[in-house]
Amino acid sequence: MKKNLRYVLLPLTLLFAILAINVLHAPSNTKQTPAAFPQFQTRDLAGHVVTNEVFAGKFTILVLWVIKDTNSRQLLQELTDWQVHEGVDMQIIGLIGDVKTTDNDDKIALAQNIAQDIPIPQLLVNDDMAAFLTTIKAAPTICFVNPYGQLIGQPVTGYETDLIKKETRRLMAADSPSAINKSLIMKKLSQ
Repeated sequence: MKKNLRYVLLPLTLLFAILAINVLHAPSNTKQTPAAFPQFQTRDLAGHVVTNEVFAGKFTILVLWVIKDTNSRQLLQELTDWQVHEGVDMQIIGLIGDVKTTDNDDKIALAQNIAQDIPIPQLLVNDDMAAFLTTIKAAPTICFVNPYGQLIGQPVTGYETDLIKKETRRLMAADSPSAINKSLIMKKLSQ
Protein backbone atom coordinates (compact mmCIF):
# COMPACT_ATOMS: atom_id res chain seq x y z
CA MET A 1 0.00 0.00 0.00
CA LYS A 2 2.80 2.41 0.93
CA LYS A 3 4.57 1.57 -2.32
CA ASN A 4 1.47 2.45 -4.40
CA LEU A 5 1.00 5.69 -2.45
CA ARG A 6 4.55 6.69 -3.34
CA TYR A 7 3.72 6.41 -7.07
CA VAL A 8 0.85 8.85 -6.60
CA LEU A 9 2.49 11.31 -4.19
CA LEU A 10 5.78 11.69 -6.05
CA PRO A 11 4.24 12.99 -9.31
CA LEU A 12 1.83 15.23 -7.37
CA THR A 13 4.68 16.71 -5.33
CA LEU A 14 6.65 17.35 -8.50
CA LEU A 15 3.63 19.00 -10.14
CA PHE A 16 3.08 21.30 -7.13
CA ALA A 17 6.76 22.23 -7.10
CA ILE A 18 6.63 23.21 -10.78
CA LEU A 19 3.47 25.26 -10.23
CA ALA A 20 5.02 27.03 -7.24
CA ILE A 21 8.11 27.94 -9.26
CA ASN A 22 5.95 29.32 -12.08
CA VAL A 23 3.88 31.41 -9.68
CA LEU A 24 6.94 32.83 -7.93
CA HIS A 25 8.66 33.71 -11.20
CA ALA A 26 5.58 34.93 -13.10
CA PRO A 27 5.97 38.37 -14.65
CA SER A 28 4.32 41.15 -12.71
CA ASN A 29 1.48 43.17 -14.12
CA THR A 30 3.29 46.44 -13.52
CA LYS A 31 3.71 48.67 -16.52
CA GLN A 32 7.18 48.40 -18.05
CA THR A 33 9.12 51.43 -19.18
CA PRO A 34 9.04 51.64 -22.98
CA ALA A 35 12.30 51.07 -24.83
CA ALA A 36 13.87 54.11 -26.44
CA PHE A 37 14.28 54.04 -30.18
CA PRO A 38 17.99 53.52 -30.89
CA GLN A 39 20.06 56.68 -31.30
CA PHE A 40 20.69 57.34 -34.96
CA GLN A 41 21.87 59.87 -37.48
CA THR A 42 20.88 59.14 -41.05
CA ARG A 43 19.71 60.89 -44.19
CA ASP A 44 16.31 61.10 -45.79
CA LEU A 45 15.72 60.74 -49.53
CA ALA A 46 16.15 64.50 -49.97
CA GLY A 47 19.65 64.25 -48.46
CA HIS A 48 18.82 66.00 -45.17
CA VAL A 49 20.43 64.74 -41.96
CA VAL A 50 17.84 63.21 -39.60
CA THR A 51 18.34 62.15 -35.97
CA ASN A 52 16.13 60.89 -33.14
CA GLU A 53 14.93 64.45 -32.72
CA VAL A 54 12.50 63.74 -35.55
CA PHE A 55 10.32 61.99 -32.93
CA ALA A 56 10.32 64.86 -30.41
CA GLY A 57 6.89 66.17 -29.56
CA LYS A 58 4.87 64.05 -32.00
CA PHE A 59 3.31 60.61 -31.93
CA THR A 60 4.89 58.75 -34.86
CA ILE A 61 3.89 55.82 -37.00
CA LEU A 62 7.16 54.43 -38.33
CA VAL A 63 6.66 52.24 -41.41
CA LEU A 64 9.55 49.97 -42.37
CA TRP A 65 9.13 49.08 -46.03
CA VAL A 66 11.20 47.89 -48.97
CA ILE A 67 11.32 49.30 -52.50
CA LYS A 68 10.59 45.91 -54.08
CA ASP A 69 7.15 45.77 -52.44
CA THR A 70 4.45 47.82 -54.16
CA ASN A 71 1.94 46.97 -51.43
CA SER A 72 4.12 48.78 -48.89
CA ARG A 73 3.86 51.97 -50.91
CA GLN A 74 0.10 51.55 -51.09
CA LEU A 75 -0.02 51.12 -47.30
CA LEU A 76 2.02 54.30 -46.83
CA GLN A 77 -0.36 56.19 -49.12
CA GLU A 78 -3.45 54.85 -47.29
CA LEU A 79 -2.03 55.85 -43.90
CA THR A 80 -1.12 59.31 -45.21
CA ASP A 81 -4.63 59.76 -46.66
CA TRP A 82 -6.15 58.65 -43.34
CA GLN A 83 -4.00 61.10 -41.41
CA VAL A 84 -5.06 63.99 -43.65
CA HIS A 85 -8.72 62.98 -43.83
CA GLU A 86 -9.11 62.35 -40.08
CA GLY A 87 -6.88 65.25 -39.05
CA VAL A 88 -4.96 62.96 -36.70
CA ASP A 89 -2.24 64.83 -34.80
CA MET A 90 0.70 62.57 -35.54
CA GLN A 91 3.39 62.03 -38.11
CA ILE A 92 4.13 59.15 -40.41
CA ILE A 93 7.73 58.38 -41.32
CA GLY A 94 8.92 55.80 -43.81
CA LEU A 95 12.06 53.80 -43.17
CA ILE A 96 13.29 52.18 -46.37
CA GLY A 97 14.74 48.90 -45.15
CA ASP A 98 16.64 47.97 -48.28
CA VAL A 99 18.28 51.31 -49.10
CA LYS A 100 21.30 52.30 -47.03
CA THR A 101 22.91 55.71 -46.76
CA THR A 102 26.02 54.10 -48.26
CA ASP A 103 24.24 52.73 -51.35
CA ASN A 104 25.13 54.07 -54.79
CA ASP A 105 23.32 57.03 -56.31
CA ASP A 106 21.36 54.81 -58.73
CA LYS A 107 19.71 52.84 -55.93
CA ILE A 108 18.89 56.00 -53.99
CA ALA A 109 17.49 57.58 -57.19
CA LEU A 110 15.29 54.50 -57.68
CA ALA A 111 13.95 54.89 -54.13
CA GLN A 112 13.34 58.62 -54.75
CA ASN A 113 11.42 57.79 -57.92
CA ILE A 114 9.31 55.16 -56.15
CA ALA A 115 8.51 57.41 -53.17
CA GLN A 116 7.97 60.65 -55.08
CA ASP A 117 4.17 60.55 -54.64
CA ILE A 118 4.33 59.77 -50.92
CA PRO A 119 4.41 63.10 -49.05
CA ILE A 120 6.12 61.88 -45.87
CA PRO A 121 9.78 61.76 -44.85
CA GLN A 122 11.57 58.65 -46.08
CA LEU A 123 14.63 57.69 -44.07
CA LEU A 124 17.51 55.58 -45.30
CA VAL A 125 18.88 52.89 -42.98
CA ASN A 126 22.42 52.75 -41.65
CA ASP A 127 24.49 50.87 -39.10
CA ASP A 128 23.07 52.99 -36.24
CA MET A 129 19.80 51.11 -36.73
CA ALA A 130 21.24 47.61 -37.10
CA ALA A 131 20.20 46.34 -33.66
CA PHE A 132 16.66 47.59 -34.19
CA LEU A 133 16.40 46.21 -37.73
CA THR A 134 17.48 42.71 -36.71
CA THR A 135 14.34 42.46 -34.55
CA ILE A 136 12.12 43.00 -37.58
CA LYS A 137 11.35 39.89 -39.60
CA ALA A 138 9.17 41.21 -42.43
CA ALA A 139 8.21 44.30 -44.37
CA PRO A 140 6.09 46.23 -44.00
CA THR A 141 6.35 46.43 -40.23
CA ILE A 142 4.75 49.33 -38.44
CA CYS A 143 6.17 50.56 -35.12
CA PHE A 144 4.78 53.25 -32.88
CA VAL A 145 6.99 55.90 -31.27
CA ASN A 146 5.68 58.25 -28.59
CA PRO A 147 6.59 61.97 -28.46
CA TYR A 148 9.52 61.08 -26.16
CA GLY A 149 11.20 58.81 -28.72
CA GLN A 150 10.14 55.56 -27.06
CA LEU A 151 8.80 52.52 -28.88
CA ILE A 152 5.34 51.74 -27.54
CA GLY A 153 2.62 49.18 -28.21
CA GLN A 154 3.07 46.15 -30.40
CA PRO A 155 4.48 46.36 -33.92
CA VAL A 156 2.07 45.45 -36.70
CA THR A 157 3.39 43.35 -39.55
CA GLY A 158 1.70 43.33 -42.92
CA TYR A 159 -1.02 45.28 -44.65
CA GLU A 160 -3.41 45.56 -41.73
CA THR A 161 -4.56 49.16 -42.24
CA ASP A 162 -7.56 48.86 -39.90
CA LEU A 163 -5.44 47.26 -37.19
CA ILE A 164 -2.81 49.99 -37.55
CA LYS A 165 -5.47 52.70 -37.22
CA LYS A 166 -7.01 50.99 -34.20
CA GLU A 167 -3.64 50.57 -32.46
CA THR A 168 -2.74 54.19 -33.27
CA ARG A 169 -5.95 55.48 -31.68
CA ARG A 170 -5.45 53.27 -28.62
CA LEU A 171 -1.85 54.31 -28.09
CA MET A 172 -2.53 57.99 -28.67
CA ALA A 173 -5.37 57.91 -26.14
CA ALA A 174 -3.18 56.09 -23.61
CA ASP A 175 -0.39 58.62 -24.14
CA SER A 176 -2.62 61.69 -23.89
CA PRO A 177 -1.92 64.17 -21.06
CA SER A 178 -5.21 63.32 -19.33
CA ALA A 179 -4.46 59.57 -19.44
CA ILE A 180 -0.96 60.17 -18.08
CA ASN A 181 -2.33 62.37 -15.27
CA LYS A 182 -4.95 59.75 -14.43
CA SER A 183 -2.24 57.09 -14.32
CA LEU A 184 -0.08 59.24 -12.01
CA ILE A 185 -3.03 59.91 -9.70
CA MET A 186 -3.88 56.20 -9.52
CA LYS A 187 -0.24 55.38 -8.82
CA LYS A 188 -0.13 57.90 -5.94
CA LEU A 189 -3.40 56.62 -4.51
CA SER A 190 -2.13 53.05 -4.52
CA GLN A 191 1.00 53.91 -2.54
